[in-house]
Amino acid sequence: MIIQKRPADMDSCLLTKDTVSSEVSQPCTFHPLVLDYLNTTFSSEQLSEISCSLPLPPKNTTIRVNSLHYKTADVISNLKALIGSQFNVTEHPILGDLIVVSGRRRELSDEGCLGRVVVDQKCGKAVLRGADIFAPGIKGLPHLQAGSKVSVHVDLAQKCKKGEKNYDGSTVHIANGVLKLTRFDIFKNMVKSGVGVEITERRIELPSLNGILEEQMFLQNLPSIVTSHVLDPQPGDHILDMCSAPGGKTTHIAQLMGDKGTVVALEKVQTKVEKLKSNVAKQNLNCISVFKCDATLAFSEESDSLLKPPFGREVFDRILLDPPCSAMGQRPQLTNNLQLKEISTYPSYQWCFVADAVKMLRYGGTFVYSTCTLPKQENEMMVARILRSFPEMRLVAAEPLLGQPGILVEGLSNDDVLKVQRFLPNSDLDSSVDVDTIGFFIAKFVKDKV
Repeated sequence: MIIQKRPADMDSCLLTKDTVSSEVSQPCTFHPLVLDYLNTTFSSEQLSEISCSLPLPPKNTTIRVNSLHYKTADVISNLKALIGSQFNVTEHPILGDLIVVSGRRRELSDEGCLGRVVVDQKCGKAVLRGADIFAPGIKGLPHLQAGSKVSVHVDLAQKCKKGEKNYDGSTVHIANGVLKLTRFDIFKNMVKSGVGVEITERRIELPSLNGILEEQMFLQNLPSIVTSHVLDPQPGDHILDMCSAPGGKTTHIAQLMGDKGTVVALEKVQTKVEKLKSNVAKQNLNCISVFKCDATLAFSEESDSLLKPPFGREVFDRILLDPPCSAMGQRPQLTNNLQLKEISTYPSYQWCFVADAVKMLRYGGTFVYSTCTLPKQENEMMVARILRSFPEMRLVAAEPLLGQPGILVEGLSNDDVLKVQRFLPNSDLDSSVDVDTIGFFIAKFVKDKV
């Protein structure tokens, strides 16, 4: 596999004021104490630039091909037939199982719009990713006839009451569209389904791909796809995915190993277990065993089980841990309401997973740690703690290195930060698919005998 060369220092991947998209009118906001916490990882200027990128999704949609059963070229052809020629669909230049659908960003005007439709943040994120607006997502709507042109605004303050006619709180304009359901339909007849607003113009022009070619492909962020390649699963391996729902990485791992071997997938929430099983079935995979299990309880000194939890020592050839995290790298992220007290609990909770993962990993085995968050406390500092606490764990290059180097912290050398990789939110209009991503972190270890 081709390895992309990277700059030797972190500053080269951070945005400058000139590269931040002028289309971002409302940066993501954080609690002041959370800002102070993040400033231990980034400078104020860097953090300001990241905040401007978070409200927009990546301008490209990334799709992983079910490479076990389909060829990338065939899926591209099938996808083009469904979405037409207005979007460019290509194979990623390095990762052969990754398809890139190129989107476009645009300035929006409310000229000609007869009123404002106010939606909640969940709905707003879906619109930014390419969806229309369904009735349950509408919070505020004036008296307008169906067929009226409207502007769509997200309620940033989260204070708009259901049914408000003229909400004057803090909002951000994300799209324009045509009203399909009236106030009477939504708030009197209580219509629970159907398109409320058909989107005609959006800040990010992307095709809506939900439910399309589900057996052939899986919608997945680029760094998550990279993570499974970093794990480098091989046919016949016995692999543990400790926090596996909704199954993007789990199914990818099974495909990379040719559906030969065993992938044990753990998830503690029953609804997520069902979603995971559904995605496994859609991808037509047989080597995955799904268990409803809290991964912090997956290890037991007394166990000698190989196939179901709890597991004993030195059971798995490879372990992937993408633990619960503060998720501060997710996009689009219009506001962040996390409190410092909550964020600061994550490193100790993540350590519970890490400590057991090391015990369950065989000597010579591979351990990959990843998060979709920004603070160094959940990323580089976790790597340093692993190296300090477990002499048998050796940090190796998380190849393919499509991201940028890590951040230097106590316990990591200059060489170490070149082995891990960070992806930072980047709204530069000219940035490549490898740069305009969610915030993400990946580190890879090998367990040696000492």
